[in-house]
Amino acid sequence: MTDWHPEKLRDFFFHFDFANPDHVKAADLLQRHASPLMNDNAEWVRTFRGVVSENAYLKTARRLIQEFEGFRATPYKCPAGVWTIGFGSTYYLNGTLVTPQDTPVSHLGAEKLLDYHISNAVVPVLELTIPTWGSMNDNQKAAIISFAYNLGANFYKSTNFDTITKALSKKENFSQVPDALMLYVNPGSSFESGLKRRRKLEGYLWTKPVT
Repeated sequence: MTDWHPEKLRDFFFHFDFANPDHVKAADLLQRHASPLMNDNAEWVRTFRGVVSENAYLKTARRLIQEFEGFRATPYKCPAGVWTIGFGSTYYLNGTLVTPQDTPVSHLGAEKLLDYHISNAVVPVLELTIPTWGSMNDNQKAAIISFAYNLGANFYKSTNFDTITKALSKKENFSQVPDALMLYVNPGSSFESGLKRRRKLEGYLWTKPVT
């Protein structure tokens, strides 16, 4: 494999499907070759355990987003008029936009699209634009990821987002976040009640201690 790159091993784990016999066969083959490294004291094992703990907020965010986005196997138009599929995904892993002619996506496939979008299009932007991101606990990060997935990852310091921007600008303002979230519910629209429920749950999660 002359075009081998380290990133491909990460791609393998990201796309692994227990229902795919070829994936299982490849995993078993990889395990046989990696057997000398398969022990609890290996550096990669200790590091991996730490990463799982640190990224727990991604799972919380995914559950919250799934609850409010809902799953649709076939393409549909979102409130903004954009073709969407799965749990609110507007494009696939290869960057291709969703179109009305696309074939249905499985629940597992939709989860992979959601995870990819959160990890590659939402979190990196939040980390870069929100100065207090590193001061947030896991529940706070999950709440803001849900908000950003719904309204756009580049909301911080954008037009019409002054209140939430101020609330997130410094840790001393964190108590203002739940009320700030409630300003973004599209009043008067048919989506208002659903958005109110979403903002309330995001606000509750923001204030919930991490156990």
